[in-house]
Amino acid sequence: MKLKISIILFFLISLFSCTLETNNIDLSNLSKNNEKTLDKNPNDKIIKNNSEKPNKSEKIEESKIIKNETKKQNNNIPIYFIGEAYDIDGVKYIPKENYNYVETGLASFYGPELHRKKTANNEYNKVTELYARHKILPLPSLVKITNLENGLSLIVRINDRGPENNSRIIEVSRKVAQLLRFYKSKIAKVKIEVLPYESKQLRTVIQSMSDPYFDETLVAVPTESVLITNLDNYDEKEDNLNNTYEQPVTLGYEELSPKDLFIKIIGFETYEDTQNVKKLIKEAYKITTQKENEGYSIIFGPMLNQEADNLFQILVSKGYKHSEIIIK
Repeated sequence: MKLKISIILFFLISLFSCTLETNNIDLSNLSKNNEKTLDKNPNDKIIKNNSEKPNKSEKIEESKIIKNETKKQNNNIPIYFIGEAYDIDGVKYIPKENYNYVETGLASFYGPELHRKKTANNEYNKVTELYARHKILPLPSLVKITNLENGLSLIVRINDRGPENNSRIIEVSRKVAQLLRFYKSKIAKVKIEVLPYESKQLRTVIQSMSDPYFDETLVAVPTESVLITNLDNYDEKEDNLNNTYEQPVTLGYEELSPKDLFIKIIGFETYEDTQNVKKLIKEAYKITTQKENEGYSIIFGPMLNQEADNLFQILVSKGYKHSEIIIK
């Protein structure tokens, strides 16, 4: 009897020892596997610890990253641009807001050399659209341009600086030149009038689009049925870049009396100084010398468009910077 009890106790003790040994082996293997896993993926522990919801500071940081990415994606958004003073061949130009602006002078047009080239206000020049370039008006602005030789007029958008020529006051796209019927003649006598109300509206739109919180403003519109487009992921193509606020083509017409073109130079200190200019001027032109304030000025003409364009540039290159083309 005692022998049987001893055998049973021995069997139980042996079995218990084997179980402990097996568990120790499993735990040891598990520990080694965990160590290997951590060595291979050092960030696993961090991921588990960060499985909780991000705090406010993390959300703010994430928002900053998203906005920075959005700015990179939306680097083609037009801007409202005036710019600093500059000069062309010694003639100074000061860009500014002037909603009473009216001017007459020569116009030319640009072709393929500027097509799809970036403008000063981050748009694109296009020969197929109603765009124009101007030396001092805000970008963009809306103006009415009238061809004084045939009475045709158009509303165009100024979206770039130019032309790089002192004799011309505006450079339009090829399409505008075709519609105003001076594509073949290259140059035309024109009148430019700013549209104040429309230009101010356009300024407001462009400034809103340039606002870094513009997307958030759209989401906050108080309406029940609005389809919100994900602007962050919207990659606008060049062909649609400036079409957000396109103007319809409305060709105007008015009866005009014939206009003659003259060149005026001011700033002569003495009458004798005015006589030196006559050496550069054809005798065929009628020359008028007149007293102005504390000096003298001369007016000569009439002349053809191309003659005025060439002669004006010659006068500027000779130092007569205070010259202007007048139409009357």
